[in-house]
Amino acid sequence: MQFEWQSIRRIWQPHRGLFWVMLALNVLSSALVWYVQLADPPGAIRWLLSLLALGNAGLGWWLAVRLWREGAEPPTP
Repeated sequence: MQFEWQSIRRIWQPHRGLFWVMLALNVLSSALVWYVQLADPPGAIRWLLSLLALGNAGLGWWLAVRLWREGAEPPTP
């Protein structure tokens, strides 16, 4: 199967704010998981941070799907 760069362009859209929100959510989700694993907070805080990380990952996934479906549009001048 040949890799097509056009498929990457459907998500890689740095001219759109939606792209940067998606990246920020995914980075925040990763940072939350890293903190939970490293710091080992008490039960309630651990659950809250875990739910926030899952929520961020879900929103980031939803935005990635939205970017994928809309495709790359040329930047407006």
